[in-house]
Amino acid sequence: MRRLPFLVFAALSLALASSAAAQTGRITGTIKDADGKAIKGAIVRAANDASAAKVTSTTDDKGRFAMIGLRSGEWKITIEAPNFLTLQGQAAVSAGVAPVLALVMLRDLGPIPGALSKTIGDEITAAETLSKAGRYDEAIAAYQAIQSKNSKLTSVSLLLAALYREKAQQEKDSTARQALLGRAITAYSDVLKSDETNTRARIELGMTQMAAGNADAAAKTFQDVITANPKGSAAVEAAAHLQEIRK
Repeated sequence: MRRLPFLVFAALSLALASSAAAQTGRITGTIKDADGKAIKGAIVRAANDASAAKVTSTTDDKGRFAMIGLRSGEWKITIEAPNFLTLQGQAAVSAGVAPVLALVMLRDLGPIPGALSKTIGDEITAAETLSKAGRYDEAIAAYQAIQSKNSKLTSVSLLLAALYREKAQQEKDSTARQALLGRAITAYSDVLKSDETNTRARIELGMTQMAAGNADAAAKTFQDVITANPKGSAAVEAAAHLQEIRK
């Protein structure tokens, strides 16, 4: 079965009810298809390597799932449903309020005899069209599909991160907004892991950290841009943002 990775849930802070010795939390969310229809019976599996713990949940008729009693730490998540591409990723369970994850699964159409495969450019254009139409979940799923086949394309990660930020701006719920900003931060960070010299990703990372209310992290990010090339145009932009933080 083909597998479609989803981005790490960097901002997945989860509600805890625990002792100081063993904090626990929960993961909740909804799973729908690209048309916004709930997927019933999807299997959600969570595994923690540190404790060898495994938890499984199944979505109800509204696509909802919940897993409780998870120890704090990194959990590997796998989501499977018949006729859909498998989603894989990680969730960081920690203290805080858990947002409701809104995940989108793409249908596994299988090989189409006689069909001409789309170019990456065509796929990106289609994803951008969905984004401009405000169909954010579908656009995100489309970009993730491109990533699954072209993991080294940093341009796709940048587009996906920008889409998370755009959706966050439209989100009225503060918890959901913070979760989206967290996913954008993770996407920018992933770009920088493979390309430390990507100044645009670093500046966008700093701006997203600002939007998320993490002034200290944003200040460090902008300072890194200035230190790397004090006379460059990016340094001027970073200095302007740094000044805004210090007001």
